[in-house]
Amino acid sequence: MFAWQTPLSTTWKDSLTSSARTHAIGVDSLVLTGATGFIGGSVLATLVNAGLLDRVICLVRGTSAAHALARLRMSAVRSGLPRYRAERLTQANVIVGELGGEFSAADEARLAGASHVINCAAPASLSTHARQLDMNVRDTLRFASRFACSKTLQRFVHVSAAMACGTRCSAVVPESLFGYGESRHLVPHTQIQREAERLLRLTYPRLPMVVVRPSTVVGHTVLGTSPSARSFWVFRVVHAARRFAARAVSRIDVVSVDDCARALTLLTVKPRLAYDTYHVSAGANAATITQIVNAMDEATGTSGKRYSMCAPRELRAIARETTGGERAPHSHLVERALGLYAGFAQLDYVFDNRHLREEIGFDPLPFTDYLNECVRTSQGIGIVEQMKRDFVRPVTGFPAQESFLKETCLQENTYRLL
Repeated sequence: MFAWQTPLSTTWKDSLTSSARTHAIGVDSLVLTGATGFIGGSVLATLVNAGLLDRVICLVRGTSAAHALARLRMSAVRSGLPRYRAERLTQANVIVGELGGEFSAADEARLAGASHVINCAAPASLSTHARQLDMNVRDTLRFASRFACSKTLQRFVHVSAAMACGTRCSAVVPESLFGYGESRHLVPHTQIQREAERLLRLTYPRLPMVVVRPSTVVGHTVLGTSPSARSFWVFRVVHAARRFAARAVSRIDVVSVDDCARALTLLTVKPRLAYDTYHVSAGANAATITQIVNAMDEATGTSGKRYSMCAPRELRAIARETTGGERAPHSHLVERALGLYAGFAQLDYVFDNRHLREEIGFDPLPFTDYLNECVRTSQGIGIVEQMKRDFVRPVTGFPAQESFLKETCLQENTYRLL
């Protein structure tokens, strides 16, 4: 198995390469979607470090093959792959296109020959993103249809979200199929992920699909927030305010992106799996808010009054403190965003990961153990700037989209929250 807690070190790299090659004997061609995203980029770095470079084909949006390759290499470097290794990625590792798009005959043949697929392509924004329904459901189903009758496909790994369970679960959420009846959700993203799972299973019952549901993915155990600062701004706010609309003993189930990527890789290449649904999560080791605040005190070399739970109405004051005053342009946005995260924290969910531990010996590094790296790499970045990245994900290199972003960023509803 992988040496879980020595990411990107020589020891880990050698162990990973040996283990993955042993398990990946039957991996002839692995198609990866979402490789320019947070989780997908780390999966790509993991696959390349594991010696599977020649077997990986990434579906990447771009204006040309050269442009798509440049985006792919940039994502790999951002995710911790040494630049000299990223340069080994070539156009042979790229198919230019989108999940629901059309492909050339040559690219159709490359997709048809896949033995394994990892589908990480899904916007994880908490905003009401206009493209979420299309990409997460319709386009995902269209993409999966290409493999429904495949004679070569051995496994289709679909990356969902643990919070797709909704808000009406027990405190310990099991690794199991959902009973796809009516469910309540705090944001559209989790509801859409649940619907995508349901329709994939219903529409393509013979697809060799494994659903993997990460909990809250925050930071990297070595690189901190450098690959993405997603969600870490909330912990900075709570630490500074010493209060939040959740109990001190409420647990926050957080996993690092590199531990998540390694779990996805092993679940993909392992010849046989005992289950078809897994949580990638901290599980029983999820830290409480108090433990996280104490760890941040240690990481920042500061201390303050004891953390206390506040009423939801006090989030407005916390937002003002964060942004510098009531008239600050982002104060209202921060308040509403904090309200969403408070809703998640109040659920006090822990996502059971016993299946994953049994399957691959999963033992993720606790959030409180690598939180210092997240603090270090967040220095010099404003809390509001980190917050924006949760709700808007700019897509560089596409003139029409860049123009749209420039226009909409002038309006408060750029970050449209429920």
